Amino acid sequence: LCLFRGDGSFGLVHFHPAYDRSTVHPIQKPAYGHLPPTTWLRPMLKMAGQGDKAGELSDDDLALSDYQRRAPHTAINILRMSQVNAAAGPKSIVDLDLGDGTTEKASGITLYTRNTLRMAKMGKDALQSALDADIAMQN
Repeated sequence: LCLFRGDGSFGLVHFHPAYDRSTVHPIQKPAYGHLPPTTWLRPMLKMAGQGDKAGELSDDDLALSDYQRRAPHTAINILRMSQVNAAAGPKSIVDLDLGDGTTEKASGITLYTRNTLRMAKMGKDALQSALDADIAMQN
């Protein structure tokens, strides 16, 4: 899609039963169609006004954000850019201070912050149970 400049018209969202951002793209940089690096989640929470949660959540809690991309089977969702922009919110691309002296361009701060908090609140057992139930329905 990017090769033919389709990324200006369409966006990709990748799903997999064992989605793990740190395995899919271990470099701490954005990856087209994937979640932001887990190490960016605390700075994103702070930027979204959730600084207290950024300090309270453990690394394991933050890693649960991978569940937003877990699905019963591998899939790539192709979205029109209008859909991507609607999901990410207005003025989506911002300068994110990573807290280590570096700043990166990031998007979807509101969406990823909301989903990270939701996944942490649900907890690993509930998330895995829901995924297992979805997978069982496919068999």
